[in-house]
Amino acid sequence: MNKILRYLTAAVLGIALIAMIPAGKAYAASEQFWLDFGETTMSIDAGSSKTMWMRSDYDYTYYVEGATSDATYLECSFSSGSQNVTFHIGDDEQGKNVFFHFYANDDRLGSRDAHDCVEIYVQNIKPVNNTLAVTLAKGKAGSLVQTGKTSMLYNASGVPMASFSLSRGEGKMANYGQIGVVSNGANYFNLATGIKYATPVISESDKAVMIANGFAGICIDGKYVNWP
Repeated sequence: MNKILRYLTAAVLGIALIAMIPAGKAYAASEQFWLDFGETTMSIDAGSSKTMWMRSDYDYTYYVEGATSDATYLECSFSSGSQNVTFHIGDDEQGKNVFFHFYANDDRLGSRDAHDCVEIYVQNIKPVNNTLAVTLAKGKAGSLVQTGKTSMLYNASGVPMASFSLSRGEGKMANYGQIGVVSNGANYFNLATGIKYATPVISESDKAVMIANGFAGICIDGKYVNWP
């Protein structure tokens, strides 16, 4: 009987000790409680953004999964506390489901494994065409073919004539999508990128070929830009 009483007493004391452990000890290692989001899933149109409240107990970092656009990113403080963060979806985004993964980046935690995630359902994705049929000088047929971050103009026989790409600054090339050809007194290649200050990169010889065939430049997210 005394042995049973001793076991019961030990069990009760054990439960009491567990209850006395500070809450922060357990929740610091839990990815379920160190972040609090206004929403964990949301829908955003391609080319748009949405601001959301969040709270973080620790400094954090993030990375994006499923995005195809350089202009899809999170505007945030990377610091602990209550704050508003803004999810930006690139105008040329083709990913239907984009995940923003949050990871603790704080020496107070002692671990980089704490993780949480916000999923974005991208709506109204603009169709892109890697091969555009275009009309060259004297009404001849041609095509504009995009490979990676470069577009090449071909004649009807498949001979390359001229090429261009887009710069996002600091020596980095920008992702973009070919939409079509638009006119503003002259023809412009219509591109979607979402990079606010993207500029065309083209050689002088290729620029001369483009102009000779009636293409004065590019239209970036609705903004007409002549060849430099």
